[in-house]
Amino acid sequence: MTSRAVLAVLPFESLVSGEVGFDYFSRGFTEDLITDLSRFPELDVLAPHSAARLASGSVGDDAPTVDYLLKGSLRGGHGKLRLTAQLVTPDGHVEWAGRFDEALEEVFEIQDEITAQVVASISSRIQASLLASARRKPITELAAYDCWLRGHDSLRQGTLAADQKARELFVRALERDPDYSRAHLGLSLSYFNEWSCQLWHRWDENEQQAYRHAQRASELDPDDHYARLVLGRVLMFRREFELAEQQLRRAVALNHNDADALVQIAINFGYLGEPDEALRLYERARRLNPYHEPWYYAYGMVPHVVREDWQGTLQCALHTPIDTMVDVAAYRAIAYQNLGEQGLARELVGIYLEQFAHKIAVGRELEAGEALRWALHVNPFRRDEDRGRLRDGLCAAGLDGERTPLPIVAPADRYALRRVGSVWQASFDGRDAHLPNLKGLGDIAVLLSRPSQEIHCAELMGGVDSLGSSDDVIDEQARHAYRARIRELQSELSESEEHNNAGRSEKLRQELDALTEHLEKALGLGGRARKLDAPSERARSAVTWRIRSALKKIEEAHEPLAEHLKATLRTGSFCCYDPQEPIDWKL
Repeated sequence: MTSRAVLAVLPFESLVSGEVGFDYFSRGFTEDLITDLSRFPELDVLAPHSAARLASGSVGDDAPTVDYLLKGSLRGGHGKLRLTAQLVTPDGHVEWAGRFDEALEEVFEIQDEITAQVVASISSRIQASLLASARRKPITELAAYDCWLRGHDSLRQGTLAADQKARELFVRALERDPDYSRAHLGLSLSYFNEWSCQLWHRWDENEQQAYRHAQRASELDPDDHYARLVLGRVLMFRREFELAEQQLRRAVALNHNDADALVQIAINFGYLGEPDEALRLYERARRLNPYHEPWYYAYGMVPHVVREDWQGTLQCALHTPIDTMVDVAAYRAIAYQNLGEQGLARELVGIYLEQFAHKIAVGRELEAGEALRWALHVNPFRRDEDRGRLRDGLCAAGLDGERTPLPIVAPADRYALRRVGSVWQASFDGRDAHLPNLKGLGDIAVLLSRPSQEIHCAELMGGVDSLGSSDDVIDEQARHAYRARIRELQSELSESEEHNNAGRSEKLRQELDALTEHLEKALGLGGRARKLDAPSERARSAVTWRIRSALKKIEEAHEPLAEHLKATLRTGSFCCYDPQEPIDWKL
């Protein structure tokens, strides 16, 4: 049988003195929390009357067993209302705590927004807690809901092996509960992964399985917003746009506080040609989950394309690790193409072809025009003009069906850092990433080739004599990397301050101040780089910043590799790669 977490929402204590109506606000807020949390199928939320009795202690031996208690208070003063909330286990362990500060005169107008943020935070924290518990259980002891959690987690890995593992868990869930809708939902998603992303040659077969299981999930639980979402996505790929839109709108109506669901619905409204609605949902998802994973940005690319907002498209694409989805590089390419950066656009088309050859064609020879046909098929735009923007942008950037993809020389199960054409391919810990051609990557490759050996910075520069009489403290690539990171920090700091996250804001502000100070010291009047006189010092500084710039790029595309290199690389006059355990790098 399924197992769901039982949650009791205790009445929020109103400590707002001298303000009329806040007892009413407190009661209404508590009731709204219960209503909205009840929309999540993984939660059993006690009715308000039962929760109130539980809080008062006036319960007998038949008191309900709860897994989590949500409690909080409202405090006022100096024209502000502070709402605090805590999610705790019956033994008193705090799973989550949140604080929200709003102006008193505005609090009634934004009551729904406060409710939504609390609900989104609580639901995601409970699901993370339940997943952690499910991971600790042996597979033979998993309940149906545990199987769903672990299977859904596997699907996020995006590999055929992970999809197969997930499918086995969903089948096991159905063995425990034949009418468990989420097990059918998981099976649909597993076939959808293969159908829309990986097994291009088995399109029809997997499409039928994805549709059949999504439809069955929706029949078994018509009030499950996620089932409606998945059915809507499948219908989009079947080009049944009107039916798809109905399912997607029903999903939003059933639960407008599930950030992960909203961001997936958003991209589909982009495909439907409704970019304003798409971006409204996309921004709401990011607001409800401000510290979301990078894959969220991938779902913002499409509505920006439909609006022909190429800077917005590029920003979303650059924030998305390039190996998140095969066509991330394609979206970067069309953004650069429309922004007049033809060289970068062609480079990204090359990366897209590599990704396609590696993950979709899986080593076989590509048919002429196949990579373009795939991109158009897996991006189900309803309107011809939107589809045309994708097609024309890619063709203008060089995807004309005649180019031969660059060879993939480093399989994902090996450790590699090597130059492939105009880009670098990195493989680490079973995951691939593609990176632009940076000098710092060449430096890192040299260090990897000679582990535990100290290499003078002049050797990495090609000799001190080659530096001439003077050079820049930071090179152009490092300067651009610094400025890009400063812009990112400014954006993150603004978002953090908006959500009153004082701890994170302080850390971001410290990094921003440090970077700004260093850049100011490194640049002379008019933003020109200062000069260094000693050749060895010039080499040390240049190599250090080249490597640091490369590490920033690696971190965007492959965080585990970046963490490994940060822990094992040492720069200075002598540079060294010194891992604790030897790694057989393919270079």
